[in-house]
Amino acid sequence: MTASRPDELIAVAVGGVVGALLRASISVAVPHTSPDSWPWATFLTNLLGCLVLGVILDWADSRHDRWSRSHPRRARLARPLLASGLLGGFTTFSTFSLEAFGLIDSGALALAIGYAVASVVIGVVMVVIGRRLGALAFGAARIDLRQDELL
Repeated sequence: MTASRPDELIAVAVGGVVGALLRASISVAVPHTSPDSWPWATFLTNLLGCLVLGVILDWADSRHDRWSRSHPRRARLARPLLASGLLGGFTTFSTFSLEAFGLIDSGALALAIGYAVASVVIGVVMVVIGRRLGALAFGAARIDLRQDELL
């Protein structure tokens, strides 16, 4: 799927605004004021985003065929709105990277490596858990990696 239709671009934009506002709320609630400390807000936001992505993908994928017949627009817009938009705006690789650099720059190399490894490994685990939770809640959906890569 490529977001080439105007309504798909609008769905990504609307989802992105909502996701960014949610992320900003977490950053305010859990401020990161010391460059040599664990950046909890970004870490938790990204992991929660990975978990929710897994659930949302399973939810949308398990309904895609039915929606394609009864609500084709919903089938086409669910992923751009929720995955690319909402969760793309909610999670943040750039802030993660900047914070990892900040840890290195402040002399906390081991903490930076731990943060990077934990973020990636636990993030992947959270997507797997999310897909499993989605399968339990909504029924297992086939995983189409080609479709997932185009989010």
